[in-house]
Amino acid sequence: MKFAIATAFAVMSLAGSAFADTAVTATIDTPVHAKLIAAHAVWNCDGATCVTGSAPDETASVSGCQDLAKKLGHVSSYVGDARKLDAKGLDKCNKSAAAPAAVGTASR
Repeated sequence: MKFAIATAFAVMSLAGSAFADTAVTATIDTPVHAKLIAAHAVWNCDGATCVTGSAPDETASVSGCQDLAKKLGHVSSYVGDARKLDAKGLDKCNKSAAAPAAVGTASR
């Protein structure tokens, strides 16, 4: 009985941490002033810095960075409360980055 209760508490604490909220800050190469939804969170971007105050833990992952990069372009830094993407994670993130706007050329 004691083991069953201890197991139940362990499972609940793990489940609770999976749904905990986290703050994430991203630095982008192309400054914007916008409010948008990406990676299951509301982002406030002011210049090159985008922040979300309360987001699911998955937002602080490579896939969360990829979702933001799809909308805003190259991400140079991506930091959550408990995790920071390293160079390898940022490389993977930026493979999803929005392509820069095409510049047309005039011809005669």
